[in-house]
Amino acid sequence: MILPPPFVPDSSVLRGSGVGQGVAIGPVHLINASIVRYQRYKLTSPEMVEKELRRLHQARERTAAKINSAREVLPEELKSQGGIFEAHLLLLYDPILINTTENKIIEDKINAEAAITSSVRRIATVMSGIEDPYIKSRLNDVEMVGQALVDSMQEHTTDDSVLFQEGCVVVCRDISPSEVTSLPIKRIAALICEQGSQTSHTSIVIQAMGIPAVVGATGILSRLEQGDSVIVDAREGHIILSPDQDAVKFYQGRLRSEESFKVEIVRSSHLPARTLDDHKIDVFGNVELVEELPAIMSYGAEGIGLYRTEYLYLTSKRFPSEEELFEVYRRVVASAAPRPVIIRTLDLGADKILAASGTPQAQQNQALGLRAIRYCLKNLDIFRTQLRAILRASAFGQLRLMLPMISSLEEIWKTKRLLAETTEELRLEGKTVAEKLPLGIMVEVPAAVVLVEELAREADFLSIGTNDLIQYTLALDRTNPDVTDLYQPYHPSILRMIKTVIDAGRARGLSVSVCGDMAASPKSATILVGFGADMLSMPSASIPVIKRLMRMSSYSDMVNLSNEVLDVNTSEASLALIESHLRGRFREFL
Repeated sequence: MILPPPFVPDSSVLRGSGVGQGVAIGPVHLINASIVRYQRYKLTSPEMVEKELRRLHQARERTAAKINSAREVLPEELKSQGGIFEAHLLLLYDPILINTTENKIIEDKINAEAAITSSVRRIATVMSGIEDPYIKSRLNDVEMVGQALVDSMQEHTTDDSVLFQEGCVVVCRDISPSEVTSLPIKRIAALICEQGSQTSHTSIVIQAMGIPAVVGATGILSRLEQGDSVIVDAREGHIILSPDQDAVKFYQGRLRSEESFKVEIVRSSHLPARTLDDHKIDVFGNVELVEELPAIMSYGAEGIGLYRTEYLYLTSKRFPSEEELFEVYRRVVASAAPRPVIIRTLDLGADKILAASGTPQAQQNQALGLRAIRYCLKNLDIFRTQLRAILRASAFGQLRLMLPMISSLEEIWKTKRLLAETTEELRLEGKTVAEKLPLGIMVEVPAAVVLVEELAREADFLSIGTNDLIQYTLALDRTNPDVTDLYQPYHPSILRMIKTVIDAGRARGLSVSVCGDMAASPKSATILVGFGADMLSMPSASIPVIKRLMRMSSYSDMVNLSNEVLDVNTSEASLALIESHLRGRFREFL
């Protein structure tokens, strides 16, 4: 781990888990916090000051009108509670609140939302220090009135550039995958979440969108205000609060160095990943959205090793139709052609909850509940619709089908029968389907590792999903920040399981890929190739890095290193061996 420079005080550094790569410096934009969806900005002219004062008073009148309307429609039996509304009206016109806010607009030259937020916090601080229980009980009223004023201002703000300033750092308590995709990505420099983990589905989407991020940053919301300056180091999981000029200068240098390195390796990303001793490794990309395809191909992907199909289900209030699915799959397959595309069937459940009504319902333990292939085989209408769309898209390029979370032979047999029936139906309807659709399985649970020789006889290829394999083998929830330190990719049991799967696949003459986070890390990619994996699939930003590392490496050296790693019995020893190897010749990849 690279620590912040020594001149940065430890009290200014907050640590979490880094997602993606890169450094970002920018103003904070709070969402899902107490007072949200506005950007603090400076007023640069007397006219702007006057405009903000008018906005403040207009918001107060609109808020007062809403309070009066709410009081008037109270049912008779609740009329006695009207005093709550009276108290809020009094606070709206309280000279301390309004005068303090006006002074902040005039003297600090900040917008009305930022001024009211700052005033409310100042009043709340004073009130919280008073021992009188009645005064303390009124604290919530002050915060509610402040929130109502800001909400009223935002109802009349339509300029999106005010809501999301160019180069801002979005900070939130938590965020769903669909919410990430709805953000104005081009305007955002980085993302910070108080909750979450590196391997959650949200983090996977964040990586796919190319946003540097830190998740699991406990306590971040209590230490930031709208518009504060922060530095985000996604590679190391550091956040520097209110950095001084020395820190900004240091990280601007880091940013320039990383951009220069990125430009250099991207320039050669179209070259194959062929080692110094002429061993070829296929480097593919993971895709969530059709819109990612141009970027992932420009980064040198030799195909799509994992096309996740959950997005349309997670963001819609209804199940997508066959035609909708077919059109998306056709675009992906045709756009990637002649490169192969591996489409993974639905993996709903765990941290991926369906937006459409129906299921999966909230379960006590999502990770051990109805998810992935289990969900599909319990909901055959949904599964059949997806398979029809996939089979139709197979006529437009090199499409391969992959089943997630396989734990038994029966799951493969049932899917094969369904595929045969569906293929026959489509051909009878006059639809074109590929003559042969390769069927692969994901090895993600210990049961699949134990049965891998039998499962390999039923498959055309194998893919190891390391994120879930680690979770289920080590008996921990990969989305739970309390056990983040126990999530160990280099645990001897994980490394030995991966080697077992690769050996079984190669014995059957099958291609074996790795498409979890380990494939995207220079540390683990080195030993995965040494174990015998012939394909690595990863987010687009990692492709040029891994291809460059492979071209600079010797396959025989990676095999030797992987054999050494298999002989040790702790995660720390495994990691120390790998880092020592990289530090000797490939320091820039650390």
